Amino acid sequence: MGLYSGNADLFQKHSIFAPSISLSMKKYFITLFFLLPLLVFSQTVVTLQQCQEWAISQSSANVQKELNAQLLGVKLNDAASHLFPTLEINGRISFQSQTPQLPIEWGVDKLSRDQYGVYLDFQQLLYAGSKLSNGRQYERMMNKSEINKLDLSINILKEKIISIYLSLLILEKQILLLSGVENTIEERLVQLKILLESGVIYGNTVAQLELEALKIEQQKGELASTKESLTASLSIITGVDLRSAVFVVPEMPEIEKNSSSSRLEFSIFDYEKKGLDYHRKFHLSNSLPSFTFFATGGYGRPAFNIFSNKFEWSYIFGLKFNIPVIAWAKTTGVANIIELQKKILESHERDFEKSNQIAIEEKWNEIKKIESLILLDKQITEKYKSITETSKVQLLNGMITAYDFIKQQNDELQSLINQEVHLMQLLKAKFEFLALKGEL
Repeated sequence: MGLYSGNADLFQKHSIFAPSISLSMKKYFITLFFLLPLLVFSQTVVTLQQCQEWAISQSSANVQKELNAQLLGVKLNDAASHLFPTLEINGRISFQSQTPQLPIEWGVDKLSRDQYGVYLDFQQLLYAGSKLSNGRQYERMMNKSEINKLDLSINILKEKIISIYLSLLILEKQILLLSGVENTIEERLVQLKILLESGVIYGNTVAQLELEALKIEQQKGELASTKESLTASLSIITGVDLRSAVFVVPEMPEIEKNSSSSRLEFSIFDYEKKGLDYHRKFHLSNSLPSFTFFATGGYGRPAFNIFSNKFEWSYIFGLKFNIPVIAWAKTTGVANIIELQKKILESHERDFEKSNQIAIEEKWNEIKKIESLILLDKQITEKYKSITETSKVQLLNGMITAYDFIKQQNDELQSLINQEVHLMQLLKAKFEFLALKGEL
């Protein structure tokens, strides 16, 4: 899972110029050092963690987590609804074609064919297997799984922030390096123009350096435009205006290869498997006996004495039970389906675990490779610095052409950019490693 999808080319662009850490660059950095407090005073210092926190607070996943917590309460109440007592008012008004009559006259009034009644019915479930606890546990497992899925989307958002943030850092560093080269060329131009006026050198030497200065200005403009675009994207995601922000380079994270992976996907698999277990138990509860207390009372004609033609009060209460007999086959079928679903889920979990282990191993090797490149970068940069210092003297003495000097500057700048790029790549790779381990 790459953090730099779409932005990786930023680490390979602008690689044709190389600065010399000359006296002019030293002056440039000294000036920048004294101006930095004034610049920072009017700007906002921003860290990677702040950007992530702002983005998370703006994300829909953060809102959905709160709604899921509320939804769980509703579902738990719904799962227990069958245990709540029921109370109903029922009534009837009817007219029938005939009424029961005795075959002989026993002095019983003839029943009226119009009948009326209003009754109050009460029922309370006393026992229904383990449907309540299993149903509620199932809802809890599914809710935890959904929360983890939302957390997973938040982690993806964090990775996106890291991608944009580190891209901005490398752009800023490239602009800074190009500005240093620009100052060096300006210093050489001042010296060469004096030599040109004295007739010591030809005009094309000055023209070549002036052309190089224009190219650098063009490169800086392209980089500044890309930086502005990325800053705008980061501002939209975080909901904070970052146009005047100073981005702090994050500390290199500490990583361990041998610690176990704690990816959220493993928790999601675990909760879903537990949820299936409770779902199976819930359906098995349908084959267990249930007991219910009931009571009915009311007023009407006829009452329970069907031979009375008077309006009377009546009531009845008792205990009723239900024992499923032929529903076991259906319950067993549902249980088998759920068991197969669980096995499929376990198969997906094993596949994910293998792919995660492979990705962790590959990322670890990538980190080691970048660390070795950084060690070589430092040695290469020092060599180029020494050669560039010599070429500056040679240019002024006419021993090399402006083209040779520019090429040497390009080589040094490329080595400096490579070093900065590799440092950002190492940061990126270590954050990716933490993401693969579930520790981001």
